[in-house]
Amino acid sequence: MDSTNRGRWGEDIAANHLQTEGYTLIEQNWRYKKLEIDLIVCTQKLWVFVEVKTRKIGYLESALDAVDLRKQQRIVKAAHQFICRSSKHPSRDVRFDIVCIEYDRSNWRIQHIIDAFISLP
Repeated sequence: MDSTNRGRWGEDIAANHLQTEGYTLIEQNWRYKKLEIDLIVCTQKLWVFVEVKTRKIGYLESALDAVDLRKQQRIVKAAHQFICRSSKHPSRDVRFDIVCIEYDRSNWRIQHIIDAFISLP
């Protein structure tokens, strides 16, 4: 599986998991210019912007390490653009999560890191 297909596969698993947990899926692979958010989900009071990382089990870099400060800043900018352009959606609080899908040939597991990083004003 190439990296593009692996990423889509992981995002689909993450989206299904989040919906099972009660979140409503709003967007998958939302883009604005060069900014991107893997998943945008919500609850009645909360926007959740989700970065999905798909890794082989035993991969040295953790999902949390892969979302460095620069990546976090890009996600925050993208979230701001989404909110500014989404007048049809009600105002909500914001949270940034990471979902990591780890897999091998016969198995996969999911880790949902809630409130993985914050956006400072």
